[in-house]
Amino acid sequence: MSTDSTNLYRLRPGTVEEAPYSPAPRRPVQNDAEISTRRIWVALALFAIFGIVLLAQLVRYQAFGAVPKVNAGSGSGILVDPLLPRGSILDREGHPLALESYVYNVIADPTNIKYPAKIAAELAPLLAIDAREIEDQLILGKEAGSHNLELIDNIDAEIGETIMAKDYYTVTAVSKPVRYYPEGSLACHVLGFVAQDRVGYYGIEGFYDDFLRASTRVARILDVPRPANTPSDHTVSTDLPASPFVPSYIQQDVILTIDRAIQYMAETELQNAIEEHDAESGVIIIIEPETSALLAMASWPAFNPNDHVSVDSLSTYVNPTTSALYEPGSVFKLITFAAALDEGVIEQDTRYLDEDEFIFGQRKIQNWDRKGRGVVPASYALAQSLNVTTAKIAVDLGATRFYRAVKRFGFDQITGIELEGEVPGIVKSPGKEGWYPADLATNAFGQGISVTPLQMANAVAAIAADGIVHRAHVVHQIIDGEELRTTEPQAQRRAVSAETAEKMTRLMVYTVEETPKAKIPGYAIAGKSGTAEIPLPDGYKDEYTIASFVGFLPADDPQFVVLVKLDRPKTDRWATHTAAPVFRTVARNLIQLHAIPPDDVRLGVQTSMPDP
Repeated sequence: MSTDSTNLYRLRPGTVEEAPYSPAPRRPVQNDAEISTRRIWVALALFAIFGIVLLAQLVRYQAFGAVPKVNAGSGSGILVDPLLPRGSILDREGHPLALESYVYNVIADPTNIKYPAKIAAELAPLLAIDAREIEDQLILGKEAGSHNLELIDNIDAEIGETIMAKDYYTVTAVSKPVRYYPEGSLACHVLGFVAQDRVGYYGIEGFYDDFLRASTRVARILDVPRPANTPSDHTVSTDLPASPFVPSYIQQDVILTIDRAIQYMAETELQNAIEEHDAESGVIIIIEPETSALLAMASWPAFNPNDHVSVDSLSTYVNPTTSALYEPGSVFKLITFAAALDEGVIEQDTRYLDEDEFIFGQRKIQNWDRKGRGVVPASYALAQSLNVTTAKIAVDLGATRFYRAVKRFGFDQITGIELEGEVPGIVKSPGKEGWYPADLATNAFGQGISVTPLQMANAVAAIAADGIVHRAHVVHQIIDGEELRTTEPQAQRRAVSAETAEKMTRLMVYTVEETPKAKIPGYAIAGKSGTAEIPLPDGYKDEYTIASFVGFLPADDPQFVVLVKLDRPKTDRWATHTAAPVFRTVARNLIQLHAIPPDDVRLGVQTSMPDP
């Protein structure tokens, strides 16, 4: 699935000057014999071309096997040889997430079998099929004159090799590759799947379908992959995982940035949260902020790529972190405050009158509890998630500067991650159809604006990375024959200054300190919760919400950005009671997995980040 729009190029209209009329010379009239002779030569030329093409196909058949056919049921329209193997997909440590396995089809030549009952009796125990049934197949095949009768398909390799070892003249087993996912549903939305037509769909399988598929069945003898653009005597890159699974024998492999242990932890905690809070769906994203490399991308509902046809709905295949839009709610206040700080509109202690309601553009703005707080500093407004003050800050910032910052943070555009089907989100702005001045006030606190979870996580990663937005990526290395290509971090643009990023970090640390179910004693964590109402055709009237929390840790030296999103949790509508505790659990697990000491031990002093 692709969301790229098709550009239509047309000739630019211009003035056409009419040239003076000049009659063409008259051609001599041809008689019927001349016309017939020319047609005969044209027909002979066409037959010659057809013969050359046919000869080429016959040579190809003799060298490489049967000509691939289109799987009429797939609808893919892609010609794929079903016997072509695919390269492997592995995590950053070289653990296989997708690789080739083999099954066997049992083929017989009934026309040369004299005693079908005897052959059937020998095959029946191996194939777990009644001997009489096999005998009937052989007899019918002989009557039909079949030399290539398929008795059974997709049997285990052990059985297939046993049949091959018997060295029957008239019965054999033929191997064919099948895609195997050793971790089952782990990272299913990152991986995608390979269907029976041997075409990759969704995720990495879809994005790199052409690359992963070998170009020939013939085994190639290749050297160990070497870093790209290096001399032939260059030593092998130490970055290549020390794993027996890399490179695969076809050496067209993709090594991901995903950490299998972190991915498993994220999926486990997400599943626990879905059950505990009776949510319909959810995601957890974990990013390395300095590079925007994905360490984990967990989504629910999930599916098992080994049995992808068993899903209840085709929408299950869609990756909700990159291809499903939602209104982010109050976590988007981070973008509003960062933009205002960067433009000098506010400082951390700038005070606003937070009222019971604020009317702007004929739209009434109220806080989550419909109560104003009086005169408050900006830091307090963020920590208490006050819509009224946030809207006033956006109005002071102005539409031009606000939407310019939204664009700089990466919204309304794809992140560029190597996954099939990423969408850019929806941001209405001045000059676009459907935008009204009141949208400035509501967009400021994440209402009326649509993003993907990955966009939101990557924008917060920019704050953690001193204000720099990096291209999100999930591919660490690519093995392409004898060449090894490593993805280098790609800084795309500056969203805010490093000074602004530091100020925002302090505001976010203060916010977490005011969110008891998110903080972890001994660690300064930067973050923000968001409880978003769900838009319906007649307004925001859904009784349920989207609860999210996004943050990074340690605050002074960020190593992880974590986003948690739960859709329609039924135990509580507020993110501080649902998503925030999940964030804390995930953060604690990351601290343990990477043995991160408490701040005072790590920094060597008994100190913590001061309140703004």
